[in-house]
Amino acid sequence: MRYPQILERPADRARVSAATNGHSRGIRERNRALLLRTLMEQAPLSRADLSRLTGLARPTVSEVVRDLLADGVIREGGPSQETRPGKPAVMLEFDRRAVQVISLDLSDPEHLVGALASPDGRLTHRLQRPRTPDAADGIVGLVAELRALADGPALGIGIGAPTGSSALLGLGPRLAELLDAPVHLFDDADLVADAAQRFGTVGTDFLLVRIGTRIGTAIRVVGDDGAPVERSIGARELAHVRAGGDPGDPCLCGREGCVHAWAAAPALARRLEEAGADRSAVLAAAGARLGTSLSVIAAAVDLPTILLSGPADIVTPDLVDATAAAVRAASHPSLGPAVAASTLDDAVLRGAATRVVAAEFSPR
Repeated sequence: MRYPQILERPADRARVSAATNGHSRGIRERNRALLLRTLMEQAPLSRADLSRLTGLARPTVSEVVRDLLADGVIREGGPSQETRPGKPAVMLEFDRRAVQVISLDLSDPEHLVGALASPDGRLTHRLQRPRTPDAADGIVGLVAELRALADGPALGIGIGAPTGSSALLGLGPRLAELLDAPVHLFDDADLVADAAQRFGTVGTDFLLVRIGTRIGTAIRVVGDDGAPVERSIGARELAHVRAGGDPGDPCLCGREGCVHAWAAAPALARRLEEAGADRSAVLAAAGARLGTSLSVIAAAVDLPTILLSGPADIVTPDLVDATAAAVRAASHPSLGPAVAASTLDDAVLRGAATRVVAAEFSPR
């Protein structure tokens, strides 16, 4: 009896060959991403260090490193300072100059802001353009300008939009098609929290409060060794709760007296533009209502710091001090969280860059 021969037909051999090649390519991409991410987080490292930290065999590490050096993504530094018999190991570093991200900030209701960003938070060619009726058209135009200024192809495009914004719904796939590049959409509160944790001086667990078209929150936790804890709590819209006192403007949620109608940027801007408005009093009243709402979160999660982020003309000492007083009034006077303004410039743009790099270099 003659048994059928496996892959006897050319078409069968071609299909299996393609599947095998695809599988091998996927493994190489995952290995590449794993090594890059390890070098980003812990460089400089030797090839032996990479093998030990990633669990990859040394020949595999050598092969991937050779390709990365050829691509200019990593570079060789000096010899290892570790004293051991034999020739010192050559240390490897992630070349942050070779990777650029296009970062966009959609937080401003009247302008689009963009820049070329590097993984270490440096920004170049920061541009600001008026918003267009079609958000995608404006974004495509701004990205085209930044691409023309870049040294080479961008790793990806990171976009921060206000928490709960309609810009986050359905815009990503359309932009990816229009721009022919990886597009990543994030809540701006998450990006500001990332940037504050990585580039700021907080140093403790904190609750980030982003004041924009809505009020977004994000929690970041620091480990015992000072490194960010992976499982922090991502951006959420602050609950729509009545803040007490004068009902104020109607909120989008249908309630009167809602904290968003008192402390979100559009409501504050309208109140500040009224004839005879006392700027300090308006911001203090908003801070008092915001602090009353935040005190519930502060008591529940027991975080030592609350960071307020938003437009510089809104997140002023008047608003910060009133928020702090309201939080303290609802807490133990000596145990309540400290309230401060985030002073990091362009935090959305910088946070977007780190998120895109992490996403693109994460094993898939």
